[in-house]
Formats: sequence, C-alpha cells, structure tokens
Amino acid sequence: MNFFIFVIISFVAYSTASPIDLAFEEEEKLRDPSRTKWGLNQAGYGASHTGNIYDNGKNVLDGTVSASKAWNSHGLKPDVVGGRLDFKNKQTGSAAFLGADRTRGSGTDVNAGVKYNFVQEKNLNVDVTGQYERHFGGPGGTGKADAGVFLNVNGRI
Repeated sequence: MNFFIFVIISFVAYSTASPIDLAFEEEEKLRDPSRTKWGLNQAGYGASHTGNIYDNGKNVLDGTVSASKAWNSHGLKPDVVGGRLDFKNKQTGSAAFLGADRTRGSGTDVNAGVKYNFVQEKNLNVDVTGQYERHFGGPGGTGKADAGVFLNVNGRI
C-alpha cells in the first residue's frame, strides 16, 4: 500500500513537472532550464526537475521529481527517487507540501507540512506550522511517526 501511494505521488509530480506543452502561455515556465538541476559529488550523481502545475495569480501549485544514484551501486536503476507537491497562497503566504522519497532497499520516507498565517501586518507576522514525517518499509520496518506543531511570531520594532 505504501509503495502504491509513493508511485501515485511520484507519477503526479513527474507528469506535472515534465516539460510538456500544457498551455501555450505556460511554455516558457515549463521549459525554463533553471528549473532542471543536476549535480555530481563524491557520493554519486542526481537530477531533479520542478514545474508549475497551477497558478491563477492567487494560488500556486508546483511539482518536483528527483532521482539520484551512488557511484558504487550496480545496475541502471536510480538508488533514490522522489516527488514533492508544494502549494502556496500568495495573498496570505500560507503553504502546504507533500513529498515522498523511496530508497532502493531501505524503504520510503513520507513527509507533509502546512503553514497558516493568521496575522500578517506590516510589523507583525504570526503563523502556525505543522509537520509530519514517517519511514515505511525497509530492513528496519515501519518507523514511528515524527510530528510537530509550532507557533511562530515575528515582529519588528
């Protein structure tokens, strides 16, 4: 079941982040080369792509898909594949995200979070954030959930 959820999240993130002509006015955003990243380091190599799924001027939904491979691993399959959806309300600055990363042989890490701004003034911002993380599968089995809720206050005098 966990793998099925991961596959759905990855498929949605990949299909929406891939540079396909969904709308003529979105073509420039989707093909923006700065939204595709790749890198090499002593551990291995990887690539990711972020694309805009929805933007009506008030709300934005972006999707990201990524994959990486260690230098010393065998075969052509990536060692880690993942996806993430990010939502943001431009007017309030409230946001939410949902993501998953599957490491071959080690299970899947799922995380989600939300931020709600309930005071947004010139000299005072107050928001509440919540996060949830959990590891599913792998040699260690399913882990305990790690969750937290935080109150953030930022003021200028």
